[in-house]
Amino acid sequence: MRLRNADSMTVRLRAVHRDLRDRRAFVACLVGTWLLTAATHHYIIAPASVLPTVAAGLGVTTTRAVWLVSAVPASWAVTNFALGVWIDRLGDYRMIAAGTGIVVLAGGWSWWAAREGAFASLLAARLVAGVAVGVIWTASTNLVGGAVSDANRGTAIGVFITSAPAGFALGQLSGPLVAARFGWHANFPVMILGSLVAFALLTAGRRGLAVDPETNTASVRANFAAVLKRPVVWYGCAMAFAAYSCYLFLNSWLPSYLAREFALSTQLSGLLTALFPAMGVLSRAGGGVISDRLLDRRRLPVLRAAFLVSLPLVVLIAVTRVLAVIVAALVVAGFVVQLTFGVVYSYVQEVVEAEITGTALAFLTTAGISGAFSAPLVAGALIEATDAYLFAFAYATALTGLGLLLSWFAPESGASSKCFGSD
Repeated sequence: MRLRNADSMTVRLRAVHRDLRDRRAFVACLVGTWLLTAATHHYIIAPASVLPTVAAGLGVTTTRAVWLVSAVPASWAVTNFALGVWIDRLGDYRMIAAGTGIVVLAGGWSWWAAREGAFASLLAARLVAGVAVGVIWTASTNLVGGAVSDANRGTAIGVFITSAPAGFALGQLSGPLVAARFGWHANFPVMILGSLVAFALLTAGRRGLAVDPETNTASVRANFAAVLKRPVVWYGCAMAFAAYSCYLFLNSWLPSYLAREFALSTQLSGLLTALFPAMGVLSRAGGGVISDRLLDRRRLPVLRAAFLVSLPLVVLIAVTRVLAVIVAALVVAGFVVQLTFGVVYSYVQEVVEAEITGTALAFLTTAGISGAFSAPLVAGALIEATDAYLFAFAYATALTGLGLLLSWFAPESGASSKCFGSD
């Protein structure tokens, strides 16, 4: 009897030890992917916080310099939907490793081109980096979402994607400070160092956590067809496009808007703008928690509320002449706009089979980043044509309204949605 009790105790202790080991491995993976994507998002937004300085250093106009901000999401959007198939085939970790190597090299290239004042070379470097940034983001989201149970997926993904606003806020806040001390090109090595440290942490955690799906040998056409027959995927992509458009419009043009319309210094306008992405650290995780814990994994109520509150706030920022009101609106808007990001990835990932989640998330991020790429450029064209910001804000308002409309008619995700639209 004592022997059986001892054996039973040993089994339980081993189970506890295994559970603790798996938890530590998951935390290391989560922190590693979080830091990696924060570093790459710092790289994306860094030129926006000092756009007039960048333009002067490269000898171009600000409307041309903003292409440096849009270059990364542009190549991300163009290539990510195809690379999602390779994420499913080769596994998340291998694709993250490849992406990290490319983004580190592109970061060094960016630093050199910026020092030399070579606009075309810097633009090319950021286009190359965008491909790798997209791979890292999609594969990391797939890795984190696949490592937890369905009941905790929204929460886990929500926590992970707080890395993006953290990176954006760091870029907006530190960009002017680094530029004033070392030159604006000194912002690029920050991404290189952060990426290397983060990948080392991810590698250490990955050894104790098996999360990659089985190799998917289906054809590209079959994977695309399996993903695109789900109505939730289409609605999720459209809502992501609308939300990311609004988000990147404000992130890219708000520093210049505040500097011009309110005569603020570059440092102060960057600091105030940093409030907008920084609120995502709370809301992106909060959206997943609310959806998982309070709404029984229903995603649409969160999406509807986010677009509904965002719409009047974008209008308020455009029309008010009171700086304190703008700051308050930025805090609230930064919170609610990014609530959508905390749930839309779960909304799409949970309606497709495990072996094609990389492809599904690649389509979603392609749509979202297309909005991120296009919004600053469309806004820049409108600003240049009218010499005012009114029509640029109107564009962002229209897209936010589109997101609200789509969220009202979209089907809910969940188990029932997996058969929705199938044969």
